[in-house]
Amino acid sequence: MSERRESAPNQTGGCQTCYGTGEIVTEHGAVSCPDCYGDGKAANRGNKMEWRLRDLERTYRSPNHECFADVMWLVHELRLARDALILILSRCQDADEGDETARYVRSQAMEALGLYDRAAADSRDSLEKV
Repeated sequence: MSERRESAPNQTGGCQTCYGTGEIVTEHGAVSCPDCYGDGKAANRGNKMEWRLRDLERTYRSPNHECFADVMWLVHELRLARDALILILSRCQDADEGDETARYVRSQAMEALGLYDRAAADSRDSLEKV
């Protein structure tokens, strides 16, 4: 399996690996960027997690690998845990505005899931307080 490095967004929010073009040049010609999958924008953590899980599934799909069953079980458990966090997040978003526990749990779930940009979530929370 090839090594992957994390792509950080540049100033415009584009992928730093492909500079927002969606492709990189290799000795075999142009290919889709492995960090943004051709989108040109830096993906959020939630998308990166799912892409990485799919890469792991594809790599270890062959039953000839010693760790095939373990990797598939781990990927399944991780997806179940993320689904549970999404349900918890949904419940917290439905809670009363004054519920500090729900606000704290919502913040922790959003951070763990990586679904939202932290700066955008912080600015939204500050707007809700006004």
